[in-house]
Amino acid sequence: MTRVLLIETASPKRILEKARQILESGAYTDPEVFVLCDEKNKQSYSGISGLTVLPLFAPSYYRNVPELGGNPFDEAFAFWTGEKRFRRWKRLSTRIKAARTYIRSGDGNEFRLTWKAYIRHALFRLQHPLPTDHWDYAEPGRTPEEILIIQSAEPPHVLEALRRLKEKPLFGNPCYTLFCRNKPEIVNAFRGDPMLQTILPHFEVRDSWRHLRTLRRHHFDAAILFLTGDPSYWKVKVFAFLLGARRILIFNESSDCFFFNLRQWLSLLSHRIQIQSHPLPGIQSSHSTRILVSLGLKLLLLPFRFVWLLFVWLRLRSAGLRSSRQSHEYS
Repeated sequence: MTRVLLIETASPKRILEKARQILESGAYTDPEVFVLCDEKNKQSYSGISGLTVLPLFAPSYYRNVPELGGNPFDEAFAFWTGEKRFRRWKRLSTRIKAARTYIRSGDGNEFRLTWKAYIRHALFRLQHPLPTDHWDYAEPGRTPEEILIIQSAEPPHVLEALRRLKEKPLFGNPCYTLFCRNKPEIVNAFRGDPMLQTILPHFEVRDSWRHLRTLRRHHFDAAILFLTGDPSYWKVKVFAFLLGARRILIFNESSDCFFFNLRQWLSLLSHRIQIQSHPLPGIQSSHSTRILVSLGLKLLLLPFRFVWLLFVWLRLRSAGLRSSRQSHEYS
């Protein structure tokens, strides 16, 4: 008998697909399959012969399940497909007793969990975007995909991107939210667009921390960012990478798009350098070097600049509080 544990670290439909594969393939000798899942999802796994459901109210209660405290499982499977609502269950997969633990990444890749494989997988994810098939495994009646559009280019670029997404959809039943500058000409350009459900205006860096906390709490499925070479939007471009969106879709100045990964971002950066380089062959290489050095220095000095600005803000804040207290004492 082979005891196999499937940990609910992805949608139930994806877990059931793997369970049926184990039970029907004949690759395991007399398989006994267990599914460790959330209590509210246990009905999704009922009615399948040979499948035992181990429901939990929360991942932290796993020690209360007798089957997990006895003999270790022969194999355990976890799914790292980028679905953030299963983060706590993914951490649980590293604490379960199993002779072998395997990870399915959702794009056809499956590997045994070791520290070397973990490093290789992290490097692979830097070079390749997250799987885009998660909508195919979504539960019936699931809420639409929440997509945040970061207005990091002029309105014509954003409207053209919306037109292309309407012609060739990349998301399943999307719900678009636009985060744009609070200027009348910009807000009016987007008002009335049928693809936009919500428009969230902002005043550049004012209330940036509040916006960051609010947007992160939404747990957007994807963010759309525009890298058109316009330097006036560099702050909001950095801001987009702090929002914790599952995926980031990049549009360039030609309205071509790709899901963010390190390889294609470096390719786009190289293209930017070639455009900005001087056309003369003797000057091109030195100009490209200066651009790369300048970019490296900016990235290196960014944390120190942030700490210095934070220090200045705290000093001004404390001085304001002291003056406020003194004015109250005199009054």
